[in-house]
Amino acid sequence: MGFGHGLAPEAHDWLVLTIGHLSTNKFWGETERSRGPLCTSALVNTPAGLLLVDPSVHPPEVPKLLMDQAGIRPDDVRLVFLTHFHGDHRFGLEAFPNARWLMAEPEIAYWRDQGGQPEQALLGRIEPVGAEPAPGLRTLHMPGHTPGTTSLLFAWRGRRVAVAGDAVMTADHFRTREGHSNSTDFAAASASVELLAREADVVVPGHGAAFPTEWEQI
Repeated sequence: MGFGHGLAPEAHDWLVLTIGHLSTNKFWGETERSRGPLCTSALVNTPAGLLLVDPSVHPPEVPKLLMDQAGIRPDDVRLVFLTHFHGDHRFGLEAFPNARWLMAEPEIAYWRDQGGQPEQALLGRIEPVGAEPAPGLRTLHMPGHTPGTTSLLFAWRGRRVAVAGDAVMTADHFRTREGHSNSTDFAAASASVELLAREADVVVPGHGAAFPTEWEQI
C-alpha cells in the first residue's frame, strides 16, 4: 500500500518527493549557471485526499517518481497546489489531469498578463485557492519572489510545517532573510522570510532540503 493509505487524515503525514537545487547558488560561490533547475516537491496526506505541492519533474517522469517515493500513481493525487507559477514549479502539472489544480488568486492575476498561449491555457484550468485548500491546511501569502507566492502550512506531530516554495529558496536564504536574485520585490521577500520564521517550526524550502527553524538558535 502506498503513502497515506491506512493513515488517519488528520495526521497530515507528509514527505518530500524531490529535494531541489538552484541552477546558480551564490552561497556556494557560484556566479554562473552550473546545473538545471529543480524545485523541492512535497506530498501531504489530507482529509480531502493526497495533495502534491509544486510538481517538479516533467510528465513522463511523474509516474516513476510517485511510485518510487510514495508507492502511488498520478490518479491517487486529488489536489495539486502551486506555490507560484514559475515553470520549474509546475513542470509536471499536466501529469494530473484528474486532480484539482490550485494556486493563489494574486498569483493567477499576476500571470494573466504574462507569458504566451500555453501559460494562459494552464491558468485557465487553475482554481483560485482559499484560506484552507483542505481541512487542517492553510495558505499564507508571502509576496516578494512573485507578487502572489503562497506557502502552505499545517500541523504535524506537534510542529508547524510550512511548504514554502520560493518564499524561502534554501536554508541559507532563511538564515540571511534574503530573497533570490529573481525576486520581484526584495524588501517584501525579506519580510516574508521573517514572517515564516515566526509561523513555522519546519520549513520545506523551494530549492533545498527541509530544515527546522530552531537551528538558528543553537
